[in-house]
Amino acid sequence: MKINKDYDAIIIGSGMGGMSTGAMLAKDGYKVLILEKAHAPGGGSSSYFRRGHVFESGATTLIGFDKHQPLWKLEQETGIEIPREEITPSMAVWIDGEKITRYKNREQWIQECTRIFGNESAQKAFWTEAFKVADLVWKVSLNNPIFPPLKFSEWGYLAINNSPLDVWVLKYALRSVHSVMKKFGVDTPKFKRFVDEQLMITAQAKSEETSFLFGAAGTTYTNYSNYYVPGGLLEMINTIRSFIQERGGALHTKEGVEQIKKND
Repeated sequence: MKINKDYDAIIIGSGMGGMSTGAMLAKDGYKVLILEKAHAPGGGSSSYFRRGHVFESGATTLIGFDKHQPLWKLEQETGIEIPREEITPSMAVWIDGEKITRYKNREQWIQECTRIFGNESAQKAFWTEAFKVADLVWKVSLNNPIFPPLKFSEWGYLAINNSPLDVWVLKYALRSVHSVMKKFGVDTPKFKRFVDEQLMITAQAKSEETSFLFGAAGTTYTNYSNYYVPGGLLEMINTIRSFIQERGGALHTKEGVEQIKKND
């Protein structure tokens, strides 16, 4: 097989990170090659067909299309239109036989939490803070390629490139979701169990192990526009793939990268 070596960039992995990077580079005129080890692209945003039905291999629904979110930016900057249908309400959860409806509307969601878990003033205070942090995290993370910061130099980058009015949110990088629940008086066993199960979906960790900086977005994701892609999430990947291919790029599956050699 003749291999085309005429590429400006090679991207390892065809998850949403790799596909978004490829689309942004292709938009700027670069020829991109994406290499994927699996037989199908998409990583955790993929689908497979079996006996006439579509099954998602990872994520089942999508957020990220609201202002200051990553898929919103991808569509704004590239002109890509990802096919989708909004899910209303976003989710229903059953706990001890009782249905909890995860309404998108924030006031309606606080009322639902009060109905199930009680303590209206404490629930309102907790969720108001979570919404405030989540909104800012989406905004800041979109404007910063390195977020949240891990190294001293990355903290310096944030200090230079962001508004000092937003610095208050960084305190939550060092506080767990559970500690914030205790602060607002909502750390009852039933509510903690609910929050832990929601965080296992988004953070793959429980409230004691998740910083509130990340956990605020992880617990409020159903309060943003939530979508399903008709035909499965693979259709989203294929839409981005077509955009890249139309600009001279390519995506190869079943091609795993085993090593990278640095030359000069």
